[in-house]
This record gives sequence, C-alpha cells and structure tokens, in this order.
Amino acid sequence: MAVSTNFYILNSRILTHVIFWVGYYILFGLIWAREGEYMASFYLEFVLLPIRILAVYLTIYFLLPRYLLRKKYVGFLVGYGLVLLIGGLLQRIFIHLFYENLLLNESEALFSPRMILRAIILINTTVLFVLGIKLFQLWSIEREKNVRRENEVVEIKSNRRIHRVPLSEILYIEGLGNYVKYFLADDSRITAYGTIKQTLESLPENFVRVHKSYIINKEHIKSYDANSIDISNRMIPRGKSVSDDLLLS
Repeated sequence: MAVSTNFYILNSRILTHVIFWVGYYILFGLIWAREGEYMASFYLEFVLLPIRILAVYLTIYFLLPRYLLRKKYVGFLVGYGLVLLIGGLLQRIFIHLFYENLLLNESEALFSPRMILRAIILINTTVLFVLGIKLFQLWSIEREKNVRRENEVVEIKSNRRIHRVPLSEILYIEGLGNYVKYFLADDSRITAYGTIKQTLESLPENFVRVHKSYIINKEHIKSYDANSIDISNRMIPRGKSVSDDLLLS
C-alpha cells in the first residue's frame, strides 16, 4: 500500500539532506559570527559539522527505530546520553586542537567541564531539532496510512456473491484448509475459498500471521501474552516464533 506523503525535495533523500546541512552550515556560520570574523565562524562550523551530523544520524537512524519506536525508553535515553557525551567530548577536542590552538593561539583546559557542557548543549539542540522533524514525518506517514486503511475495501467472494468489506472492519481470519473465515467487527463472518497463505499475501502490512491457522489485524489488538492475543475479547493462539516486535511494528 503506497503512501504519498513525501518530505523530500525532488523525491531525493540525499539531495534533501545535502541542502539541509548546507543551509544549517551557512545559517549557524552567520549566527555565531562576530563583526568582521566571518571566516573564523565558518571555519569553526566546518570543523564541528561532522560530529553533529554523526550524532543526528545515530539518533534518527539507530536509536529512534531500535529503541524509541519500540517503546524501549530506558535504552533510548541511555544511548542518547552516550551519543551526547561522546559527541561533546569529540567536539571539545576538535575545538581545542583545530580552533583554539590553531586559529586563536589561546585555549582553555582541554577537558574543561564548562566547555564540554556547552558542546553537549549545542549538539543536543541540533539533534532534537532534526529528531522533531523526523518524528513529524513518521507521524504524517502513519496518519495517512490509517486514513487509507479506513477507506480501503477488500472484495471477498463467498456463496457466489462479492462482499465489499472495509479492511478496518476485519478483526482476524481463520484458516480452514482450503477455506478461510473472516471475523468482522459487527460479529458477522464470511467464509471464502482460498488458503491462509494466499489471503495474507493479498492484505496490507497491518495484517500478520500469528499462528499456522490465524491472521490478525494488529489495529484490533487489546492485549497479548506469550500464548495468546486478545482481539476484541476473542483469544487467538500465538505461535512461539511470533515476536513482540511483529505485533508492535
């Protein structure tokens, strides 16, 4: 199921990222520049930009999907704290070696707590800004998916009739050999010819196979444990190979 929401310039992620970081570099080079010291300001931003880019991408492409989106908040906070700490230390070292000593010929202590804290705050500001954009993008995509699901209809042939059923109304599907039975939100049932494997292939990603005989609509999960899944007060058996990530993703 295609989603049209697109935040990329000319549909290119690479081009969009390049334009963003060039704009970021120019903007902050101007913001931090003192009167007549534009060269020093842009030089400093150039030296520090790789560290900030690395911190941003570690957060949005590793910590975000691996921890935050899976609701592993402690893991995310620990990882994020390490990213800020290591990034702050690296930024302080770069400033000391390539700016203070090389350009200014003066410097504070290499591991000055005040300067390290300042570096962490600057990195944190950049990461939170980009993380906010990424979360808004993911929210918009998910919102559009939900709208499409509500409006999308599947056609089920049963007893020589074609039943048009909104996907959002399907709770779960039970496989019965060469037949499948659809259980709907209004407590009705439709039995159709076909295998459970063929049925799953025709459904969008929010439908997952949780047992050799059952497909569920993840939108209707109320609770689950290691052995079963509650779909609108109906207990569906859960296979041992079905991970929590499959149910939550």
